Amino acid sequence: MNLEALNTQQRKAVEITGGPILIFAGAGSGKTRVLTHKIAYLVKDVGLPPDNILAVTFTNKAADEMKQRVQELLNMDVSSMSVGTFHSISARILRREIQLLGYSNDFVIYDQDDSRALVKMVIKDLNLDEKSFVPKAMQAHISKAKNQMISPELMANTVEGFLDEKTSEIYSQYQKALKTNNALDFDDLLLKPIELFNEHPRRLDFYQNKYQYVLVDEYQDTNKPQFEFIQALSRDHRDVCVVGDDDQSIYSWRGADVNNILNFSDTFGEAHIIKLEQNYRSTKTILECAWSVVSKNTTRAEKKLWTDNKEGDKLSVIECRDERDESWKILKIIQDETVHGSFGFDDLVILYRTNAQSRVVEDALRREGVPYEIIGGIKFYARKEVKDVLAYLRLIINPTDGVSFDRIVNFPVRGIGKTTIEKIHAHAKENDLSYLQVLEDLGKLSIGAKQKKSLHAFNQLIHKFRNSYKGQNAVDIARDLLLDIDLQNYYENQNTQEALERWNNVEELLNSITDFQDNREESGLREFLEEVSLLTDIDRWNASDKAVTLMTIHSAKGLEFPVVMVAGLEEGLFPLGPQSFEVEELEEERRLFYVAVTRAKKKVYLSYAITRRRFGGAPIPTTQSRFISELPEAFIQEEGGHQKQAYTKSFTRPSSFQKLTPSSAKFQKGDHVAHKLFGNGKILDVEGEGDSAKLTIIFSGNVRKKLIAKYANLSHLKPSAY
Repeated sequence: MNLEALNTQQRKAVEITGGPILIFAGAGSGKTRVLTHKIAYLVKDVGLPPDNILAVTFTNKAADEMKQRVQELLNMDVSSMSVGTFHSISARILRREIQLLGYSNDFVIYDQDDSRALVKMVIKDLNLDEKSFVPKAMQAHISKAKNQMISPELMANTVEGFLDEKTSEIYSQYQKALKTNNALDFDDLLLKPIELFNEHPRRLDFYQNKYQYVLVDEYQDTNKPQFEFIQALSRDHRDVCVVGDDDQSIYSWRGADVNNILNFSDTFGEAHIIKLEQNYRSTKTILECAWSVVSKNTTRAEKKLWTDNKEGDKLSVIECRDERDESWKILKIIQDETVHGSFGFDDLVILYRTNAQSRVVEDALRREGVPYEIIGGIKFYARKEVKDVLAYLRLIINPTDGVSFDRIVNFPVRGIGKTTIEKIHAHAKENDLSYLQVLEDLGKLSIGAKQKKSLHAFNQLIHKFRNSYKGQNAVDIARDLLLDIDLQNYYENQNTQEALERWNNVEELLNSITDFQDNREESGLREFLEEVSLLTDIDRWNASDKAVTLMTIHSAKGLEFPVVMVAGLEEGLFPLGPQSFEVEELEEERRLFYVAVTRAKKKVYLSYAITRRRFGGAPIPTTQSRFISELPEAFIQEEGGHQKQAYTKSFTRPSSFQKLTPSSAKFQKGDHVAHKLFGNGKILDVEGEGDSAKLTIIFSGNVRKKLIAKYANLSHLKPSAY
């Protein structure tokens, strides 16, 4: 195996085998190269068959890339090798084994919306008030419990008070409803293999023998069930290699525990520990700035990235008056870098802490005709029209899927109202039947003849496809189904642009089924539905599209761009939350900043607004993020609103935008100023000097205020602004 392309530490990481191995791989240090070379080394030099290797990643895109690279390195078929996400590997095991846990292997996987619909159904069945027991909140409670491996029984033993008791009851009934529907949610996909291993030790023996070498990417992001899964498989042979970076652990909100990587040796025994600290991605300046912030954390392994790359440009820190001003300044950056600079639209990414920040930026880009792609909006497979068709396909596969039944029993409209559906639910519950089984004997339902006719036709439709789906390919099933329910006419007869777009999305769904069928060995309907349920929005992102990318920082992890713009660097927004942070929360926000900055190869722009609207209210004053003050002054350049250059014709700045001079200038009697809350005003008197000066100001509406210069956050108005 030729390892000459690797540096000394990378090569060491590849060649060491035998016992636990922990590889600290900093951002841009070539961890994917190390992982793929290590897998190839295990096959070619150690002699391990590909089907005895398990490699776990966190995205389908990363898994596909890893498998492709290994195949290129070995120049041989590695299709028998298990490479995938935790969820996809678990789903693969459960398809084979889940009957041992009392499920059928035709189980469906519920996404967040399906799961919430089932929680809502349970709350209703328990006669609880949705305002007191909000389905979304209950779903979050249940997911948190599962991530901590707290079962309904364990929760029931630790309740305190009425709310806890009812939450525990909802959790218990929700799990029973999942099993009745022959369904698993995302959390169950991680928990059920562990349940299988605990209850059926021989099956654990089988998988321990099958997976003789276990590799885990992004190990710092593992939660308790994922940790238990890896530990169970590698407990005996201890041939486990994990790769990660504690400085990039940013998923505690979904149960990830940074201590899994920090305490690796305590868990798996004495381990080889290797640090990959040479960065191939970013400039020296970018790395120094990223480290200056993350190094303030106390809970981290000691390491520091270095690079042979150039020093590069300073980080630009840009002050904006509000979120609209911020969006126009971002637009100006895009203009400078694409029209006057050497970058294309696809070289640029706009990152933000919360999805809500994207709207005003998106509006500005759209108005100026800048091509962009937003990651984290409505996912394609989560669109209503797509989910409606998928619900039909899921019910064909799994006739006990009550959530899918409820979604489509009256779609397209069949005259089946809420009362009829409630009667179906009640009869099913009383007689321990699935909803489809209730339709087998409609004479027992007290509903009208028209409803009975419609339900009978619906039942016949589902049974028709259930009887034939195993002998047909997925595309033919979907096409025949759409013809039978006449969905194209349903949308086209509405004669609206929105309806036509919905039909276009349904056609795109057919295209995606075709692509799946053409590119997968196992390409049946069941396999397609499983893949769709496990896709993330990042898996559909095409890096070759000539467009600016917009995404949250969490979504950007693992990606890289020549130019990175990070918006909203204000206290309460980034870092997100109250200023009185718990240590763990603040340290994770620092790690998130580190991730954002280290996505960049060449340039970083950091912007903040001195006022921002929140939740649709009036603009409120903000404070610059502490992360900016933690950057070394020698490596940043600050750009206030007064330094904006003129926009070219295609990026004309609205005339309603006032231009402000920086607030650091000295104030004198008679100066015209602007305040974030009180608006424009005139200084009547100045007492004292410098930052401690007391300023008496008359604002519009004859509002008189006395403010201290240091804390007033005033800006001088240019003569043209008043």
